[in-house]
Amino acid sequence: MHGCRQHQGGAALLVGVGLTVVVAGVGLAVLAQWWATERLARSATRAQLVTPAEAPEPHAVLDRLCALGDLPKPRLAISPSPVPNAFTLGRSRRHTTVVVTRGLLEALNPDELGVALAHEVAHIRHRDVTVMTLASSLAIALAWGTSTAGRFIRRNSGPTPFLQQVRDLPTAFVLGASAPLIMVLGLIGLLAQLPLRALGRCRELAADHDAAVQTGQPALLAATLLKIGTGDPIPRTDVRAVRVPMMSLAAARPAARAWWSTHPTIARRVDRLTCQPGPDR
Repeated sequence: MHGCRQHQGGAALLVGVGLTVVVAGVGLAVLAQWWATERLARSATRAQLVTPAEAPEPHAVLDRLCALGDLPKPRLAISPSPVPNAFTLGRSRRHTTVVVTRGLLEALNPDELGVALAHEVAHIRHRDVTVMTLASSLAIALAWGTSTAGRFIRRNSGPTPFLQQVRDLPTAFVLGASAPLIMVLGLIGLLAQLPLRALGRCRELAADHDAAVQTGQPALLAATLLKIGTGDPIPRTDVRAVRVPMMSLAAARPAARAWWSTHPTIARRVDRLTCQPGPDR
């Protein structure tokens, strides 16, 4: 009886240690995501911050839009990607970066660039970057934790040198004790993507509406979306592959199912914009 109690106490201790480690790891990942999201995204897309002297036209557009909306001006970065796109990322109105690709700057004329950046500024006005960064961080942290545990298990599933087995023994104990919790957190992280993606689609439609109202040119925004949406939809670098929350002008990788997409379809966005009254209609 005494031995049984000791065994149960040891198992409970292992589970408690595993739970503590997993929760602490998720918490640290959320904090890291909150503070490092801009740097991670710029690194993933090889985007470089540019000054008004280096990129006068997009800076002038941002100056005008932010003055019109009484907003702090975001930092501007340019990615060398040839795929026309733009996205906004950060953690608050005062800590925000707008990234535009070289492909977007080459594809759009000044008026089209104005409405495209108006869409990104609308995300800042609505605090979408803050909301999506907060909402995404937990799901991203859970996915990262599950992925890390999976890599460890795969690495140790085959023949492994004895010294490596010894080094990995503490980690194996923790993972073994917390395996059910890791599976539950992984499932929660996957299911959390559904409301996040639905929220993202709603925020994109709201940004379209706001940009159309702010510029008074809904038809021009619709034409711009069609222009960039008919090109190659697959970028060489997808910031979502490194799990960075962002608000982009167009979906980096169109999803096969609408309910899994991060953006409404171009057709739906254009339909809503063409039904919206404006001076250019």
